[in-house]
Amino acid sequence: MNKFIQRFKNLPWIPLLQNVALTYLIVAIAEILMIWGITQSLALRKMIQILYAPPLDLLILFGVGVGVGALVIYLIEIRPSKVFLNTTCLWVLFLCLLITLFIYKSSFPPILLLSTSQTTIMGILIGLFWKGRNYWR
Repeated sequence: MNKFIQRFKNLPWIPLLQNVALTYLIVAIAEILMIWGITQSLALRKMIQILYAPPLDLLILFGVGVGVGALVIYLIEIRPSKVFLNTTCLWVLFLCLLITLFIYKSSFPPILLLSTSQTTIMGILIGLFWKGRNYWR
């Protein structure tokens, strides 16, 4: 048990949390631009209403989740850091994404792209492990 706690403490928490924060910052900017576009354009408002209608809303939420999971791996790959990705780091990254998602959800009330639904969480998990499949060891 002591070995597990020691390995848990030695994970690269700071770089992982920085990449997660940068990912949610990009999502927040996209949401702000999307809200601004909806308020300015009637065509965009109609398009968003169609996309978030009940048959397509699950696919949109799932796709955004996959995009967030893949984006965090992409940011880790392009930013120089001392993160050595493996299966354990991917699971810790998923945990960081979930915790930050709940914080993000409570901070920004008008959320269009992300939700805390099972669909979005599964999308994040699938996107994270799909993009990070080279690091499964």
